[in-house]
Amino acid sequence: MRRCNGAVRWRRLHSLLDGPVIDVSKATRYITVATYSDDVRKEWRDRGINPPPVEYNDYALLKVLYLLRKTTKRKYVVHPFAAQKDTVTSIDFSTLQKNDVIFVVGHGDHNGLYAMGPSADDNGKRLLKCLTNDGNLKRLRSGKQITIVLLSCRAGLGLYQGVSKRLADSIGIQTIVGGARGFTFGSIRTVSTALNEVLIKGIPWRMEYENSISQSAAETETSNREGKTITMGAKQNEIAAFIEEKKALEKEFKNIAEHLAATEINNALDEIESKHSEDWLGLCQLQFMLYGTAKKRSELEFDMWHDLITEGYFWADSKKITAAEADAVFTGTLTPTDDGLISIR
Repeated sequence: MRRCNGAVRWRRLHSLLDGPVIDVSKATRYITVATYSDDVRKEWRDRGINPPPVEYNDYALLKVLYLLRKTTKRKYVVHPFAAQKDTVTSIDFSTLQKNDVIFVVGHGDHNGLYAMGPSADDNGKRLLKCLTNDGNLKRLRSGKQITIVLLSCRAGLGLYQGVSKRLADSIGIQTIVGGARGFTFGSIRTVSTALNEVLIKGIPWRMEYENSISQSAAETETSNREGKTITMGAKQNEIAAFIEEKKALEKEFKNIAEHLAATEINNALDEIESKHSEDWLGLCQLQFMLYGTAKKRSELEFDMWHDLITEGYFWADSKKITAAEADAVFTGTLTPTDDGLISIR
């Protein structure tokens, strides 16, 4: 796999964003997670869609949060937030430190976080309230800059712009928001980079989320990237073997997550650390090896995710987003890529 030093990595990140951006891999982390209230679960069920497991049994969220917390800088606390029909559980920013980057973890797509509800417009308003209601974000960041990373959702397809502009307009502080270009995975590299892996558009999207892209479009994207014709039919055996292996890993993750005794997110993460850390990290390593070496090891002839992790992200500066661009994000109804509201693995 290709490697490059940190300076090169962050020069490329700067190229995606005019103006200064913080190196999120080196910053301290303020970690939040979007959780489902009973009201929001009912809203989704009324549309015929079943929400995912509660956050303390949701292996995909647990994996991202576990890896974000796993650092020697300090013991991080995860701050849950939720939206009810008429109110929200605000994020408690009272302990926000001056150099913290804010990480918002939650299933979602380009229109919003699914835990904020199925209406994109309501979704955006609820998220904004969760970020601002306690008043501490504005108080502690007055005269400074806010940096947010949206993890575990396809934020880079729109949400990152809307959050950047609406939050800045609400509290009068410049806001930089990063979001993924595609579907994301927590991996071993999340510990050091503070970013998730991002699936490359093309056949990888089709392999993970069949309804996210047509087969012809997937084949065209991948063939153009690799400079040769690649079809799913020709790679049928290799794809089937890859999917079988990745599902076996997911089953092991789920088995640990679904049998945790803790019913609070921080306690659940502590339980993984104290009772299952060797198995959990081993599964993370195996998953990284499966996806990171898929081109050669699995003979797929294409990469599943970006080797240079920052290439999977867009960044938005609130000063450069128009009101019309922000408003366009929060329209209509959220359209999850499958009926389990799962946009990460």
